[in-house]
Amino acid sequence: MYHMDPYYHQHMMAVYHGIYPIPFMPVCVKMAHAYVPYQQYPIAYPTTAEALEKGTYFPELYQPYVPKAKKMGGEE
Repeated sequence: MYHMDPYYHQHMMAVYHGIYPIPFMPVCVKMAHAYVPYQQYPIAYPTTAEALEKGTYFPELYQPYVPKAKKMGGEE
C-alpha cells in the first residue's frame, strides 16, 4: 500500500502543498503534532525609519489594520 511506504510519503512531502513546497517536513508525520518551520525573510525594508513606520522589519509581515464599517442599530 502506498500510505505505508515511507518513500511515498517522502515524495509527497517534497511536492507542493498549497502555494509553496514543504521540503523540511519529516518523512512520516504524526497526527496532532505541530511541525513549525523556520521562517525565512530574505527581504527587509531598506531603512529603519520605514520599518518603524510600518511596525515590522519584514514586508511579508506588514498587514495594516482596516476597521470594519459599523452597521446601524448595533447589529454585527
